[in-house]
Amino acid sequence: MISFILMILAGICNAIMDVLQFKFNGSIFRFCKNLQWVDPSKSSKNKWKYDENGIWTGKEKFFGSTTFLVWLTDLWHFCKFLMLLFIMCAVIFYTPIIVWWADILIMYCAFTIIFELFYSKIFIKP
Repeated sequence: MISFILMILAGICNAIMDVLQFKFNGSIFRFCKNLQWVDPSKSSKNKWKYDENGIWTGKEKFFGSTTFLVWLTDLWHFCKFLMLLFIMCAVIFYTPIIVWWADILIMYCAFTIIFELFYSKIFIKP
């Protein structure tokens, strides 16, 4: 049952990632106070150094900001980190509910249904 819940959380994280990437201007996220962390068009400033004229220097803002610590720089990468963590934990904590192949089907359906609900309805601002 823990794996089932973890897959639902992974689906929510995946929905956040896709809303940020494809529907940001119509999403609830556009109202966040820290747009530099939330808005994908602004978050590169969290990864890279810019000079005093605002010109990209090609250097990392801090050690690991473009590689193994990129999940600290913006919401999209943070949700990707969480999504992968939830999936890995779902594998580790998996115990059969029915039979493995039926459990996979149930978890896949839970992931995709939750993803679609959050992507199409919950994270979209009417």
